[in-house]
Amino acid sequence: MFFSREDLDPIDDGYGRIYVLRFELECGTIVHKLGMCSSNRSTKRMMEILESFFKVYRYVPNVRMRRDKKVIVPRLVEKYMHEDLEELSYSFDKKFGGSTEFFIGVDEDLLLDYLDNFDYTVLLKGVMSMNTDDYAAITEYLGNLPDKSDNNTSSDDLPF
Repeated sequence: MFFSREDLDPIDDGYGRIYVLRFELECGTIVHKLGMCSSNRSTKRMMEILESFFKVYRYVPNVRMRRDKKVIVPRLVEKYMHEDLEELSYSFDKKFGGSTEFFIGVDEDLLLDYLDNFDYTVLLKGVMSMNTDDYAAITEYLGNLPDKSDNNTSSDDLPF
Protein backbone atom coordinates (compact mmCIF):
# COMPACT_ATOMS: atom_id res chain seq x y z
CA MET A 1 0.00 0.00 0.00
CA PHE A 2 1.26 3.46 -0.90
CA PHE A 3 0.74 6.46 1.32
CA SER A 4 0.53 10.04 0.13
CA ARG A 5 2.05 12.70 2.32
CA GLU A 6 -0.14 15.78 2.43
CA ASP A 7 2.86 18.05 2.77
CA LEU A 8 4.07 17.01 -0.70
CA ASP A 9 0.78 17.70 -2.43
CA PRO A 10 0.47 20.87 -4.51
CA ILE A 11 -0.55 23.97 -2.61
CA ASP A 12 -4.02 25.09 -3.65
CA ASP A 13 -4.43 28.17 -1.46
CA GLY A 14 -2.62 30.59 -3.78
CA TYR A 15 0.64 30.27 -1.90
CA GLY A 16 3.86 28.63 -2.97
CA ARG A 17 7.40 28.29 -1.69
CA ILE A 18 10.58 30.20 -2.40
CA TYR A 19 13.75 28.36 -1.54
CA VAL A 20 17.43 29.24 -1.40
CA LEU A 21 19.96 26.45 -1.86
CA ARG A 22 23.67 26.87 -1.18
CA PHE A 23 25.80 24.66 -3.44
CA GLU A 24 29.48 24.02 -2.81
CA LEU A 25 30.83 22.63 -6.05
CA GLU A 26 33.71 20.15 -6.33
CA CYS A 27 36.08 22.99 -7.26
CA GLY A 28 35.16 24.89 -4.07
CA THR A 29 32.98 27.48 -5.80
CA ILE A 30 29.91 28.54 -3.82
CA VAL A 31 26.75 29.26 -5.80
CA HIS A 32 23.17 29.86 -4.67
CA LYS A 33 19.99 28.74 -6.34
CA LEU A 34 16.88 30.82 -5.77
CA GLY A 35 13.80 29.02 -6.97
CA MET A 36 10.14 28.37 -6.37
CA CYS A 37 7.93 25.35 -6.19
CA SER A 38 4.25 24.73 -5.80
CA SER A 39 4.49 21.82 -3.37
CA ASN A 40 4.51 22.20 0.38
CA ARG A 41 8.11 21.02 0.67
CA SER A 42 11.05 22.45 -1.21
CA THR A 43 13.13 19.44 -0.19
CA LYS A 44 11.43 17.40 -2.88
CA ARG A 45 12.54 19.95 -5.49
CA MET A 46 16.06 20.02 -4.03
CA MET A 47 16.33 16.24 -4.46
CA GLU A 48 15.12 16.47 -8.07
CA ILE A 49 17.83 19.06 -8.79
CA LEU A 50 20.52 16.96 -7.12
CA GLU A 51 19.49 13.86 -9.05
CA SER A 52 19.63 15.76 -12.32
CA PHE A 53 22.99 17.32 -11.38
CA PHE A 54 24.42 13.88 -10.59
CA LYS A 55 23.29 12.42 -13.91
CA VAL A 56 25.26 15.13 -15.74
CA TYR A 57 28.31 15.70 -13.52
CA ARG A 58 28.54 12.27 -11.81
CA TYR A 59 28.98 13.70 -8.30
CA VAL A 60 26.72 15.24 -5.70
CA PRO A 61 27.78 18.68 -4.47
CA ASN A 62 27.49 19.73 -0.85
CA VAL A 63 24.06 21.40 -0.73
CA ARG A 64 22.28 23.11 2.13
CA MET A 65 18.73 24.35 2.17
CA ARG A 66 19.24 27.88 3.46
CA ARG A 67 15.63 29.00 3.25
CA ASP A 68 12.27 27.43 2.52
CA LYS A 69 9.59 30.08 2.84
CA LYS A 70 5.88 30.07 2.14
CA VAL A 71 4.97 33.15 0.10
CA ILE A 72 2.06 34.56 -1.85
CA VAL A 73 2.57 34.92 -5.63
CA PRO A 74 5.85 32.93 -5.60
CA ARG A 75 6.31 33.33 -9.36
CA LEU A 76 6.39 37.12 -9.02
CA VAL A 77 8.61 37.10 -5.93
CA GLU A 78 11.05 34.78 -7.68
CA LYS A 79 11.04 36.88 -10.86
CA TYR A 80 11.58 40.10 -8.92
CA MET A 81 14.50 38.67 -6.96
CA HIS A 82 16.05 37.12 -10.09
CA GLU A 83 15.98 40.51 -11.80
CA ASP A 84 17.78 42.07 -8.82
CA LEU A 85 20.38 39.30 -8.84
CA GLU A 86 20.82 39.20 -12.62
CA GLU A 87 24.34 40.64 -12.64
CA LEU A 88 25.46 37.77 -10.38
CA SER A 89 24.00 35.07 -12.61
CA TYR A 90 26.01 31.84 -12.84
CA SER A 91 25.85 29.43 -15.77
CA PHE A 92 27.00 25.84 -15.71
CA ASP A 93 28.88 24.47 -18.71
CA LYS A 94 26.41 21.56 -18.94
CA LYS A 95 22.63 21.76 -18.63
CA PHE A 96 20.69 19.80 -16.02
CA GLY A 97 17.20 20.09 -14.55
CA GLY A 98 17.21 23.29 -12.53
CA SER A 99 20.54 24.53 -13.93
CA THR A 100 19.23 28.05 -14.35
CA GLU A 101 18.60 30.52 -11.56
CA PHE A 102 22.02 30.12 -9.97
CA PHE A 103 23.99 33.09 -8.64
CA ILE A 104 27.60 33.56 -7.56
CA GLY A 105 29.08 36.08 -5.16
CA VAL A 106 25.84 36.54 -3.24
CA ASP A 107 25.90 37.91 0.31
CA GLU A 108 23.91 35.04 1.75
CA ASP A 109 22.91 36.76 4.99
CA LEU A 110 21.64 39.78 3.09
CA LEU A 111 19.72 37.61 0.61
CA LEU A 112 18.05 35.59 3.38
CA ASP A 113 17.18 38.70 5.35
CA TYR A 114 15.69 40.32 2.24
CA LEU A 115 13.57 37.23 1.56
CA ASP A 116 12.51 36.93 5.20
CA ASN A 117 11.34 40.54 5.19
CA PHE A 118 10.12 40.71 1.59
CA ASP A 119 7.95 43.78 1.02
CA TYR A 120 5.15 42.83 -1.38
CA THR A 121 4.41 46.49 -2.05
CA VAL A 122 7.42 46.60 -4.40
CA LEU A 123 5.48 44.30 -6.73
CA LEU A 124 2.64 46.83 -6.87
CA LYS A 125 4.80 49.76 -7.98
CA GLY A 126 4.48 48.84 -11.63
CA VAL A 127 7.92 47.30 -12.03
CA MET A 128 6.48 44.09 -13.40
CA SER A 129 3.28 42.98 -15.01
CA MET A 130 0.91 40.70 -13.15
CA ASN A 131 -2.50 39.22 -13.66
CA THR A 132 -5.54 40.34 -11.70
CA ASP A 133 -5.47 37.25 -9.46
CA ASP A 134 -1.90 38.03 -8.38
CA TYR A 135 -2.83 41.66 -7.75
CA ALA A 136 -5.83 40.60 -5.67
CA ALA A 137 -3.75 38.11 -3.67
CA ILE A 138 -1.14 40.76 -2.85
CA THR A 139 -3.62 43.45 -1.90
CA GLU A 140 -5.61 40.98 0.22
CA TYR A 141 -2.41 39.91 1.96
CA LEU A 142 -1.45 43.51 2.62
CA GLY A 143 -4.94 44.24 3.89
CA ASN A 144 -5.62 47.33 1.78
CA LEU A 145 -5.01 48.86 -1.61
CA PRO A 146 -1.88 50.93 -2.07
CA ASP A 147 -2.23 54.69 -2.13
CA LYS A 148 -2.57 55.54 -5.82
CA SER A 149 -1.26 59.08 -5.15
CA ASP A 150 2.15 57.66 -4.23
CA ASN A 151 4.30 58.56 -7.22
CA ASN A 152 7.48 57.31 -5.60
CA THR A 153 9.16 55.33 -8.35
CA SER A 154 12.36 54.56 -6.48
CA SER A 155 13.30 50.95 -6.09
CA ASP A 156 15.14 49.12 -3.39
CA ASP A 157 18.23 47.94 -5.21
CA LEU A 158 19.79 44.96 -3.56
CA PRO A 159 23.53 45.34 -2.95
CA PHE A 160 24.43 41.73 -3.72
